Amino acid sequence: MSAELPLNWILEKTQKGRDELATRANHLMPGQRNLLIMADGHRPVSELLKAGTDPERCLQVLRGLVEDGYLARRTAVSTDSPDSVFATGAAPQSPHALLIALVEEQFGAQAPRLVQKIEQHPDTPEGQAAAVQACVKFIRLFIDERQAEAFARRAQELLLH
Repeated sequence: MSAELPLNWILEKTQKGRDELATRANHLMPGQRNLLIMADGHRPVSELLKAGTDPERCLQVLRGLVEDGYLARRTAVSTDSPDSVFATGAAPQSPHALLIALVEEQFGAQAPRLVQKIEQHPDTPEGQAAAVQACVKFIRLFIDERQAEAFARRAQELLLH
């Protein structure tokens, strides 16, 4: 089974996957959506399988997401720092996508809850500010005050550029 999807592969979202997170147009099931969110281009399949209570079911869902074009194997491993997603030479991304990448980079297992907070707000300047505030509040309450402040600073820097 894992011959079809090797455990050491690193999966990342395709444009179709990013669009689905932004629009929910294809109405993925919660388990599919969670795995799509977690596939951040840094975690191997073996780590993604730990997301649910049934690794075999997670593997089937990941296979389906790959087959349906939401996820793809990361082919080029960057030698840049983890901040390379935010590098000035990178292709322009929507502010929502940048905020989602930021929470996935900084908060790992907590990222899906924060992504939900971002997605609840429109991709407008007002919506982005509200999304950042909602994330900061969550991080303060459930994670750490310092991390909340660091996230707020980085989010503001991203949104200003």
